[in-house]
Amino acid sequence: MITKRTEKLYKDFLDTKSTRWEFGNSILYEMCAKNPYHNQSDIVVGKIWVIGRSYAAAIERRKNASNTNDDFYYDIVAPKMLEIGDELDRRLLQLKDSGGAIRDNVKEILETHKFLMDTFFELTGLEKRSLASKYLHFHCPELFFIYDSRARTAINRYVKRPDKKVLDSISCDKEYGDFVCRMLELQSFLNEKIGTDQLPRQMDSFLLK
Repeated sequence: MITKRTEKLYKDFLDTKSTRWEFGNSILYEMCAKNPYHNQSDIVVGKIWVIGRSYAAAIERRKNASNTNDDFYYDIVAPKMLEIGDELDRRLLQLKDSGGAIRDNVKEILETHKFLMDTFFELTGLEKRSLASKYLHFHCPELFFIYDSRARTAINRYVKRPDKKVLDSISCDKEYGDFVCRMLELQSFLNEKIGTDQLPRQMDSFLLK
């Protein structure tokens, strides 16, 4: 159960919301909106590099690194991303065309996140859960919640026991799936109390504040 205090905290947040990072984030949103596909090495490298570095989730942090970061991006990351590019673009386009909310597309959202996370694991030997969520968020801002350790800690305080039945039939990363279930419960609560749809970016800013 989400408490009445949460409603007050969120309304206070909306009243005092800072725009400190809006310009920087707008550049990342525009970059992905103008270059949504994964069929050119320079564009793919640029997007992963800028988003990862901006959000403390750089892909070059990996196990058993044996080459320089520049070589890793162009010799390892770019070819793999071009290899999966058609499938990733198909998934993202399907989500964009759906016109539905997160709850309506939760299966496709979680499966797409796992698809990209598995790809990043092949490249790095690490679970790049946070990077996958952030990268996908900037391509579909209304459909992907931003995951990191701070957001995870915060949402656990607001949603104690999420309803996770939706995960039973979905092939997904269970950690991100649990996080999304909690975020969906908070989103539904806030939508009802505020009267307008609360988007992932707003909710992420609230949790980090």
